[in-house]
Amino acid sequence: MRKKGVSVVRIVGLVLKLSLLALVVIDLGHLTYEYRLKAYVFTFLASKFTVPSVVGSPYVCENNSWWFTPNATGQEPWEHILKEEEEFPLAYTILAFERPDQVWRLLRSIYRPQNYYCIHFDKKSPELYKKWLRRKIATCIPPEVSQNVFFIPSISVYHSYMSVLEADLDCMRALWKLPGKHPESNAPPWKYLINLTGQEFPLKNNLELVRILSVLNNANLIQQEKFFYLRRAWRDPPHGLQLYKGAVHVVLTWDFVDFLFTDQWVKDLLDYLPEVGIPDEALFSTINHNAVLNAPGNFPKGDEVYRSGGYYVNRWKHFFPAECSGVWRHSVCIFDLYGMQPLFKPDSPYLFVNKFVMHINAPVLDVTEQWFYDRQEWYYHHADQNLTNLDFFRNLPQVRYQMLRGSQSIPSIN
Repeated sequence: MRKKGVSVVRIVGLVLKLSLLALVVIDLGHLTYEYRLKAYVFTFLASKFTVPSVVGSPYVCENNSWWFTPNATGQEPWEHILKEEEEFPLAYTILAFERPDQVWRLLRSIYRPQNYYCIHFDKKSPELYKKWLRRKIATCIPPEVSQNVFFIPSISVYHSYMSVLEADLDCMRALWKLPGKHPESNAPPWKYLINLTGQEFPLKNNLELVRILSVLNNANLIQQEKFFYLRRAWRDPPHGLQLYKGAVHVVLTWDFVDFLFTDQWVKDLLDYLPEVGIPDEALFSTINHNAVLNAPGNFPKGDEVYRSGGYYVNRWKHFFPAECSGVWRHSVCIFDLYGMQPLFKPDSPYLFVNKFVMHINAPVLDVTEQWFYDRQEWYYHHADQNLTNLDFFRNLPQVRYQMLRGSQSIPSIN
């Protein structure tokens, strides 16, 4: 009787999820997506009736990632990738601690053979998680190209402590040390680095990201705010640096990462940061916004600009007490489908969304994932068009600053 009851619950959950997807109105001619507000009701019900899934088999490859399997015409899956993507490789760090199946869904969505991926699993996580993900990668990504995904030795990560930053830096260092694909030209192996966690999901496919990052004029995307006095250490930062706070989520040029690991003042700053509160939110902002460091892609005027808001597009992420139609978890909003509505607009500028917690909003991830692949499929059939407003990114203050950086006097960019 118990098994039968569970089956009924799963069937009800599946029906509700399918009903939710049926409410999505898709006009692929113009790529307009309208997720009706009443779909929220189905999401809520689906989350109540769906039994949290056990991690699936690492030996089964899903078919919703079209580049992993040949399409109906028999083309090799890698033929979909455009030359502009191949010539603009990206690097990713992924910090994970649970649900390897969710980490796989993230990796699958951002994977391309020309990119690089470093994964760190929290040492406190079961070793089975890492083994499952390794097997899934070996099964579903052809071995001749899967060498661009690698794991680094695990450390124990504790929220708000230096270990968060150390795990990210370990991955960044491994990506920084990679040899270039063309050593004779001294070109770095990748153009930009994006750091992620295993509970995020992209809102832009690889082609969109390449086109966006190509217009940044080597600027970094790093948030900046004034550092709270109560989080300051008992002694001042080294070399008279001004501490700044920003989101841990960043988009960095290769030159910035090279500076991060070679500049002595940055090394002194790293030695100092364990003394301050939440150091992972201080490092990148402090380097990027102190003019005296003159870091590649920097933006010393950030404090004036970010106070006006609207320029932090790396993540769609809401902290308490911002508006949240979902639920709060550790002061971060776990979105329901209603809260995701702005992100489904074709011209939304946000790159990734944080976050998805599988026992809370798994149906929302299901819908977001389907939307992502529908949008991606459209993009590769209309590669001469752009849904993303690239002028928005060209006109970001930090991008315009880089364009004016060579001038003797840099005018106001506000």
